[in-house]
Amino acid sequence: MKARVVTFFVAAGLAAAPLGASALGTNEKGCLVGGAAGGVVGHAVSGNNTLLGAAIGCGAGVLINKQRVKKEDQQARRNEAENRRLARRAHDREVARVHEEERARLVENR
Repeated sequence: MKARVVTFFVAAGLAAAPLGASALGTNEKGCLVGGAAGGVVGHAVSGNNTLLGAAIGCGAGVLINKQRVKKEDQQARRNEAENRRLARRAHDREVARVHEEERARLVENR
């Protein structure tokens, strides 16, 4: 029992390590994390299917990571569009203020 707990924590540590790696691409991260988790599951379930579990986990990890990246990209695009809209609104207000000041000066000079 103690060996299984140690094995689990070692595998969890190995699976979490690539999450912080910035040099790896998204597919590689997903494959490493999914492969490590799949290998642990394949080994724990039947003992002989460690490589099969790692291969299936790699594929699943890539797919899940692509979905995560897609969601993050969509959110970034939404935030960028909102920031542009707010900047445009502030610019329009500033232009309107300047025009009002010009009109007031022209009325005073008459």
